[in-house]
Amino acid sequence: MPAPQTGELATNASDPFVPQFQTVLQPSDDTLLAHGGAGAYRIYDEIRRDPHAHAILQKRKLEVISREWQVIAASDRRNDRKVAADIERLLRSINFDQLTRGLLGAILKGFAVAEIVWTQQGDVWTPSAVKVKKQNRFRFDMNGGLRMLTRSAPVDGVSVPDRKFIVHRHSIDDDDDDPYGVGLGSVLFWPAWFKRQVLANWLQATRKHAAPTTLAQYQGAYDKAKQDLLAEALVAMQASDSLIVPENVKVELLEAKGGNSQSEELARYLDELMSEAVLGETLTTNSGERGARSLGDIHNEIRVAIAKADADLVCKTIQQSLVRWYVEINYPGEAVPEVWRDFSEAEDLGDKVDRDQKIYQMGYKPASVDYINETYGGDWIERTTAPAEPEAPSPDDNPTAGLAFADPVREATPAEKTVADLSSQMAQLGRPVIDAMIEEIRGAFSDATSYEDLIERLARLSGDLSVDELAQLMAQGTVLADLEGRVSADG
Repeated sequence: MPAPQTGELATNASDPFVPQFQTVLQPSDDTLLAHGGAGAYRIYDEIRRDPHAHAILQKRKLEVISREWQVIAASDRRNDRKVAADIERLLRSINFDQLTRGLLGAILKGFAVAEIVWTQQGDVWTPSAVKVKKQNRFRFDMNGGLRMLTRSAPVDGVSVPDRKFIVHRHSIDDDDDDPYGVGLGSVLFWPAWFKRQVLANWLQATRKHAAPTTLAQYQGAYDKAKQDLLAEALVAMQASDSLIVPENVKVELLEAKGGNSQSEELARYLDELMSEAVLGETLTTNSGERGARSLGDIHNEIRVAIAKADADLVCKTIQQSLVRWYVEINYPGEAVPEVWRDFSEAEDLGDKVDRDQKIYQMGYKPASVDYINETYGGDWIERTTAPAEPEAPSPDDNPTAGLAFADPVREATPAEKTVADLSSQMAQLGRPVIDAMIEEIRGAFSDATSYEDLIERLARLSGDLSVDELAQLMAQGTVLADLEGRVSADG
């Protein structure tokens, strides 16, 4: 059986649609190519100046960085846990959320670059900072390698060292051929541009029709001299509250009919297009087919799904670059931990209460109070319900009611009352000691992993249980009972 072909065949170097007379590649984004190629990323900065576009792009980024992140060790081995702890300290020291926000700039422009500033602390190499750079400073060669433009190489740039730059890509296309990526800027460019034109025309119309237009009519044919005189009179009217004209001259003010509703509707429509491109759906999309609550739920689900995808991609980029390089340099041969953000949605407490009540009504209850504390928060203890006092029997229910006996019931003597009181006090004073012993036995039952383990724990516990306090208490009770007996005997 022949061995499989190794290496990549469909490379940019062999692509007949890629020009071969240049050292660096040009992006495949048609919008960028129409405005100058790889150096035209400034046109996407114009998109961010639109307040609505800026708001939805920020919303998409903030949905990611607002989620808590954590580092998961590759395994339960001590070395893997140590590596994960070091990576977590590293990411906190370089402001991981700020780095994530910068790399998410690839959503708009297709790619983002961050430079690692390494520093040596003893035997450990660690990043002192990770700085996100502007895209127009970088190019990619035919093999997808990053090149940096300098004063001495402002066209083709120079190659960059390994383990120095993080490159995060975002592409709306379904291929990996373009190392520049294809960001949402190619989708947002035209709606944002059209919106600027609509707003410009709207402002011009507002300025034109803010004040009524003055119309002057006179009898007779076209007369340039009369027109000049009327024009001078109308100009003078703007600075005065009076106007004097001949009787056969008619002057009136023309006000614009209607408003600028078309401009407003078009601007809002373009805003909705941009919202759908960035956030996936708007609350007004297909609103006639669903209720308002259903629309909100669907919009939230799509928003979270998009943010989770963004978070997975950027976390994977950081894991395969910064995290991997740190482990390879300082922990050669060790596994690379995973970095991810938690997108689990908190369950509504009201729904939890309803569910637990139904389960309780079915005949089940939590195994311990720990479930209540972990589920609902706080520090709870199980409520003890006082036993109901038995009802006093009525005389009619007493079968011996009305019967007379020769020997009536004898009242307790003072000595018997003293013994009963001492017994009650002994029970109350000994209760904490007995409860502590029972709690240790209960702990042995809870910690046991098998019946054999339980037997061993109980055997060890039987020798460890201290009865000194109980013995001391019983000795004190015996002495007190003896003294009470002597006093009662002496009368």
